[in-house]
Amino acid sequence: MRRRDLLVIAGLFAVAIAIPPYLRRRASTFDLVELEGFPGFRRRAGTSVQSNAVLFVGLEGQPTKDERWDSASLCDVLFGDEGWRSDPLTVAVFSDYYCPYCAILDQRLDKMRKAGLPIRLSFHELPLLGSRSRWAAQVALAAGRQMPHDQIHLDLMQRGVKPGLAGLRDVATRHGLDLRKLQEDAQGAEIRQEIEAGLALGRTLGIVGTPGTFIGRTLLLGALSEADIDAMVTLEREEPFSGCR
Repeated sequence: MRRRDLLVIAGLFAVAIAIPPYLRRRASTFDLVELEGFPGFRRRAGTSVQSNAVLFVGLEGQPTKDERWDSASLCDVLFGDEGWRSDPLTVAVFSDYYCPYCAILDQRLDKMRKAGLPIRLSFHELPLLGSRSRWAAQVALAAGRQMPHDQIHLDLMQRGVKPGLAGLRDVATRHGLDLRKLQEDAQGAEIRQEIEAGLALGRTLGIVGTPGTFIGRTLLLGALSEADIDAMVTLEREEPFSGCR
């Protein structure tokens, strides 16, 4: 290969490396439309599994309406008893412990929160990637009955969960939890029902792949850059929202 060809290839490689950080510094354009079936809420237009296949992981499909969910019940899930607040703004993430982009996004959001971004994080289990994802969600929800759920979620998102009793023992030892209670809760009917309800909500919202993130009232599917997060947080805080009481 000639020296000129080598230089061209090296230059192209350097450009390929340089592009991602540059893109991370630029916010996407947000074309927002109403979230079907949930008046007051909205989503980024044109987002689908097909159009963002490299940005989030899950199963292809169409939203399936579940009559249990409407705007009022979505308000309760996303914002809890405190309701809508702009300071801090609630960021609710629907994720799977074995989705690589979920781990990146969760870590990014936590880093931005600690750096002073006025947000409150709320994590929701959406185990779409099989039995090991479902088991990890069961363990996380069970551990969340003995410690703050956001803490165990962030921990397991980086570590994963071993199968069976070994995974339970590892989590209990690391966080000082009651192993027997952790096991009973993780294998109990209430946790399983909670997971099924979460999956039903995900289908109704059209979150057929993870991550799916509500920044305030707006649903964004797929990976998000720091610039995207910062821009959407600013937009949500500037625009009044009366959809939740």
